[in-house]
Amino acid sequence: MSSTAWAPREAGRARVVLDGRELTPDDVVRLADASAEPFVPAEALARAHRSWKAADRLARAGRLYGRGTGVGAHRSVPVEDPEGTGHGLRLLRSHAGGAGAELPTRQVRAMLAVRANQLLAGGSGIQPAFVTALAEALRLGVHPAVNEYGGLGTGDLTALAQTGLTLIGERPWRTAAPAPGPAPAPGPAAVPDGVGGPSAPVPPTAPAPAAA
Repeated sequence: MSSTAWAPREAGRARVVLDGRELTPDDVVRLADASAEPFVPAEALARAHRSWKAADRLARAGRLYGRGTGVGAHRSVPVEDPEGTGHGLRLLRSHAGGAGAELPTRQVRAMLAVRANQLLAGGSGIQPAFVTALAEALRLGVHPAVNEYGGLGTGDLTALAQTGLTLIGERPWRTAAPAPGPAPAPGPAAVPDGVGGPSAPVPPTAPAPAAA
């Protein structure tokens, strides 16, 4: 993987650094309000890349929680998944059953910013492409549809599962102010490849222009 920083830039917009270490509450507000765009330094992407490769090696060497086993109460149950892809997708689908109204754009954008920053700390084992897709969604002004009611216990599981399914193309992207006409197209679902889930996210696309 290239160590190049992720930094598409729009003229005149301030930047907030997402590196897994320095994000402040004020930074989250700026990203949630779209008054700044995210910047992911090369060293943060490299750290995420090392974490992904380490998790992949461990998963191939033996059972790894959530990849070769179930989760929660089923953490001791081995999962046979020769292709290394179906288990992760099933987990997303089974946890994505939210209910109630969709959360406001600002709240969902704040969630995306916090989660992208957490994943860049270097301990998640996720592919860096998913992190840059979250940053790209913040830059473009698109977000997943997240319902206000989720699961009990770890309350963010439903929201994150809905976000994951959006990233791989199973759920649509939303815009802050939906325009008449087609919604932002997520493209076809990613083809799974590798241990623990899809090989790459479906990149978010810019909102469709308003109809004349």
